[in-house]
Amino acid sequence: MAGATITFRVEESERVEFAVRAAREKVNLSDYIRVRLGLRALGSAGDDDVQIQPGHEQSLQLQLTDHEARLLALEAERSGP
Repeated sequence: MAGATITFRVEESERVEFAVRAAREKVNLSDYIRVRLGLRALGSAGDDDVQIQPGHEQSLQLQLTDHEARLLALEAERSGP
């Protein structure tokens, strides 16, 4: 798939953190970053048969937002006192 490439620099600790979070979410690092930036994940070639039913996108977005909030709360709890 042809497309433009965006390069940005991060500290090694940030790269490791992103990689760990991507692995926890069971997605590749590129898709994890794309989703965090609000872009559509590209997915793997095997994702071609996955289709979202019309009208379910908003429900999925709400679920993702809830999941992100819960994940952030858990991470804050783990790093707390």
